[in-house]
Amino acid sequence: MIKNYFAALFCLVSTALLAQPKLNAPYTRFGIGNIAPGYFAVQSGQGGLTTAFADPYHLNLANPASFAYLRTTTLETGLFAQNSQFQSGSSNLNVWSGNLAYFALGFTLRSPINEALDRKRSPWRHGMGFSLTPYSVVGYDTESIDTLASVGIVKSRFEGNGGTYRLAWHGASRYKNTSLGATLGWMFGTSRYENTTSFADSLPTFENNFYDRYSVGGLVWKLGVQHDIVLKRLENDKEVPTKWITLGATAESQHRLNASSDIVRLRSRGRSVTTGQYIDPDTIEFSTGVDKRVTLPGSFSFGIEYVSVDKFKIGAQTTFENWKNYKNEVRPETLNNTLSVAAGVEFIPDYASYNRYLKRVRYRFGGYYRQDPRKVANQDLTDLGITFGLGFPLILPRQQTSFINFGVEAGRFGANSPISETYVRMTLGFTFNDNSWFFKRRFE
Repeated sequence: MIKNYFAALFCLVSTALLAQPKLNAPYTRFGIGNIAPGYFAVQSGQGGLTTAFADPYHLNLANPASFAYLRTTTLETGLFAQNSQFQSGSSNLNVWSGNLAYFALGFTLRSPINEALDRKRSPWRHGMGFSLTPYSVVGYDTESIDTLASVGIVKSRFEGNGGTYRLAWHGASRYKNTSLGATLGWMFGTSRYENTTSFADSLPTFENNFYDRYSVGGLVWKLGVQHDIVLKRLENDKEVPTKWITLGATAESQHRLNASSDIVRLRSRGRSVTTGQYIDPDTIEFSTGVDKRVTLPGSFSFGIEYVSVDKFKIGAQTTFENWKNYKNEVRPETLNNTLSVAAGVEFIPDYASYNRYLKRVRYRFGGYYRQDPRKVANQDLTDLGITFGLGFPLILPRQQTSFINFGVEAGRFGANSPISETYVRMTLGFTFNDNSWFFKRRFE
């Protein structure tokens, strides 16, 4: 029953996730767009901590080594809503956007029920999973008006939409306190960019129309490792740790993606209001289905987290991305290397409280500072924010604990750039757990 539910939900969520969200973010014109968060609602409340994060009931796609820590079959899905206040000089624009945020399924390859019945513990743990998540988002619709001495009023309109996605397999093996994991995925997606410049005061009136559209596809991969330094164990069971420090690291090299591009450059007398077609077009350049390449950067991340089981977690991480090696043969640009840092904490007042539900809730706080690879008007773009989150445990059939997680990220992006953004992003995540997968029934 639950397995059939998981399959049906996968089909529904996959279709909705691929729908383009409504977005108007001017800087998605540059680079590959806005990079989507690589984490779920749980991590969003802790400043985006992922490198050293591992949990028996929650997934972490950013470090595949964490899949070996799973003790149940876990399905994660979520949606987000974001309010952005853009400011340029004395002008302000308020924009709401939202969509389904992610979908992932992970499972341990040995049922904990069988382990308890057999009364044997193996030093080995294995986990595996699949995910469908956005990687980048493009969405903007802006207009500028300038007056030039030679031609008069010049109106320029910039429009774009699209993005890229990752469909990935994750696998990990853990021996005692060390886990190694790998992610192998396929990146795909299509982005469209259009620029219309009209010269209203010229005779005859005409427009310049530039249109770029390209689709990408290619393999991507990532490696991860996590190691626990055990500080304390149960008094009556020395194999069960209660306090430890997790060290985590991830690495990936450059990814070369295949791209197919369509390019149109033409001059016209505008577009028909009824048909949307160009009027008297004069084509300057036209090409379709041209093979190109897009190279994404390599990255490295290191994190540390202290855990007191079912009570307290605190951690920090730093990530470096080599965006100077980014290459886009369709839309050539030069980007900058980036460094980001994050820190966060989670605490549970009393996870075993039977009469006070709020004591079983997981409370999360954090913050982050991120550099952006794009530079606008010779200004570096940075993202600074704070986070808050809640994890609500739910007891579903078979007495298996699942969760509703809520995270809020509030920050300011591009503070010193021509267009700054103050935003609040809210993520609502659903975690469904079931420990009956791979359960070997015994008949006597």
